[in-house]
Amino acid sequence: MRLQKQLSQEEIADLVGMTQSTYSRKEKGITNITMQEWMKIAKVLGVEKDEIYQAPISKGSMLNVSKHQNLYDITYVLEQIDFLQRKNYELREKISTLQK
Repeated sequence: MRLQKQLSQEEIADLVGMTQSTYSRKEKGITNITMQEWMKIAKVLGVEKDEIYQAPISKGSMLNVSKHQNLYDITYVLEQIDFLQRKNYELREKISTLQK
């Protein structure tokens, strides 16, 4: 969404009151974004929070299915989708950087 609005990480960070490096870690999923921060970011982007909100992803490997996890558990499936979306975003950022 940030890229669609043609805003840099630094611009968003300034508008929500954090450093660019902190924002970068949050955008990459390295650090969790608080609900208050989600609301600030949504306001800056001019969208509803629900349009950009992603639930925190637990530390662990992608699609780490143990015998205690059920793929039919909607919460688990949604967490995995969020994880894959973040990884997809990171890869797109890397590709974009390499193409410059």
